[in-house]
Amino acid sequence: MVRSLIFMGPTFYQRLHHMSEDKVKFRNTGPVHPLTRQPVADRKRFGGIKFGEMERDCLIAHGASANLYERLFTLSDSSQIHICTQCKNVSNVILRPVSGGRKVRGPYCRHCESADDIVVAHVPYGAKLLCQELFSMGINLKFDTQLC
Repeated sequence: MVRSLIFMGPTFYQRLHHMSEDKVKFRNTGPVHPLTRQPVADRKRFGGIKFGEMERDCLIAHGASANLYERLFTLSDSSQIHICTQCKNVSNVILRPVSGGRKVRGPYCRHCESADDIVVAHVPYGAKLLCQELFSMGINLKFDTQLC
């Protein structure tokens, strides 16, 4: 038996209703906005965390530009456009005529009327959408491409 004074009294505690499981916000894949094809931003809709300029600058300063490229482009809204290297216009993927009177689906330049010198450029879907909207207003963009 230990001989000492012991105080016994009521003890109260308050339990937090906020659990850490409810606060965690992460996603690998999930819903995207139908117009821009970028991830939605709300936790209620199982969206992703917004990635701002300061976070981007931090990754660049730490030399993680490949991670930045993967997160913001490859896994987000990567898209591809076909560009004709002769006339520098965006080519369409259409049914194009080939010999024998048959048609084949593939990239085809309507300006040059050929499918020979067409390269694939990987761009964000927002850039592709901007190009399409400008084209609908009568503004044609020319793309200068280089083969590496």
